[in-house]
Amino acid sequence: MLSSAATSLALLGRQLERAYHLARILEVHVALSLDRSDEPGTGFWTDFMELAGWSGGSVDSREQATELIVTGLAGPSVRRSVAGARTAAQAVRPSLPSELYEALNALHWRVQAGTWDSHLHPFLKDVQMSVHLVDALLEDTMVHDQARDFVRLGKFLERADNVVALVVRKSVELAEVRDDALEWTAVLKCCFSFEAYRGRFSAPVTPELVIGFLLLDRNLPRSAHFAVGQALEAVRRIDEGVRSRPRRLVVALRRLFEDADLPQVAKRPREFEAEFGALRQELEAALATAYFRPSRVASAVPGDSPGGRVPQQQQ
Repeated sequence: MLSSAATSLALLGRQLERAYHLARILEVHVALSLDRSDEPGTGFWTDFMELAGWSGGSVDSREQATELIVTGLAGPSVRRSVAGARTAAQAVRPSLPSELYEALNALHWRVQAGTWDSHLHPFLKDVQMSVHLVDALLEDTMVHDQARDFVRLGKFLERADNVVALVVRKSVELAEVRDDALEWTAVLKCCFSFEAYRGRFSAPVTPELVIGFLLLDRNLPRSAHFAVGQALEAVRRIDEGVRSRPRRLVVALRRLFEDADLPQVAKRPREFEAEFGALRQELEAALATAYFRPSRVASAVPGDSPGGRVPQQQQ
């Protein structure tokens, strides 16, 4: 496969997963801000923006945070990610089923229409359900060949990154209030995993159980461990039996989750994140060398590190 096509297909998966993640965490945090007994101040929304991949400034209100996450250009946003997914899909249009492209194109224009300001909840739900629809069309109408595997590779690596960042940052943020069941329930909901958690555990929502469930569970579709496993399956099919450097590094990533000791991860989440980040950095370089070069298409998702900066609110 041409390196430019491989790059665009992987970007399609990454951008769609990022759009879903941003819409989901925004929806959950808006609901959380309304459920709290106290009015969230600047710190709540500034922490949220850092969670979403923005940094370098303070956010004063829910309205400002919402506008940046939905339409911002200086960091990750729903509109930017959906537009990026559509651009990537246009570059490989012959490789995609018509129904998949049409569903993505329709989502793009709905996001561009800008109806979110008066109908935020339906808008965010529409983004999430539309990404699910594109995923379903990918699985049920697209030939399960290398093109599909590159989309899945991008999707699941992005999911692993998002879940690790979410769980680690929330673990640090909530270190002094570890019995806050409302906050940890919100973490589960950010990963669409609250009902799955209640089905698995009879115990109340506790930090260590949530951390273990979202990071280390190999059967939960929204866990980081599961995502890395799916990325490995995609790389194996792409390589067609060859033990490439990307494959060896994804195996090392999976081993990191398999060998992780939950009490230690819960106690020192930053150390786990550092190990994960080091392997991911090596993997990105290996993917670029093995699959994406000499493509002139950027293989990174806009908004990646160094992170976007939060624009200061104009007076």
